[in-house]
Amino acid sequence: MKKGKLSSILLLAALAVVGVAFVALMAWSFNHSPAVRNLFSGDASEVMGEVAAGSPASLAARTRMAAWVSMLIFSVITALQILAFGIGFVVVRGIRNSADSVAVKLKQLDNAGIFFDVPLYVGLFGTVSAFLVMTFSPQSSRLIAYSSTLIGIVFSLLLKLIMEYPYRKALLAGSEKNGEL
Repeated sequence: MKKGKLSSILLLAALAVVGVAFVALMAWSFNHSPAVRNLFSGDASEVMGEVAAGSPASLAARTRMAAWVSMLIFSVITALQILAFGIGFVVVRGIRNSADSVAVKLKQLDNAGIFFDVPLYVGLFGTVSAFLVMTFSPQSSRLIAYSSTLIGIVFSLLLKLIMEYPYRKALLAGSEKNGEL
């Protein structure tokens, strides 16, 4: 296996581990930190109706379960966005390391444009998922919708500004010098 492919696979595996670690950290924080738990559920200490405190039938227990599901959705979407960012990075690096001509590399960059938008699409998926959660937990659905969209926009913008634009600019400058375009 070529060194470039191995390093790409290792990078994606490392990002997958980071994503899983993020989900695990969020789960641990949810269970051990009232501040994190309240981000997804608000103050859910009230109990309605004739139920014993701490009963699974209480409003607080139901709110906690909805908050847990919301936290998992948020964490998984964020982990997917991290992985999508890594895939975009690997695609650009693969184009950069190829032995193709400048004209072919520019066409490959155009073709790879979808990879720069994947974090944004995952963020939009998070926003749509938030609408599904809204029936159970309006507070956490807003958190999921805003944060997943924001993270998707930021990651997509970073891929385009830090990776695609400078490389495309360098290719165009090099091709102009060599009279290829």
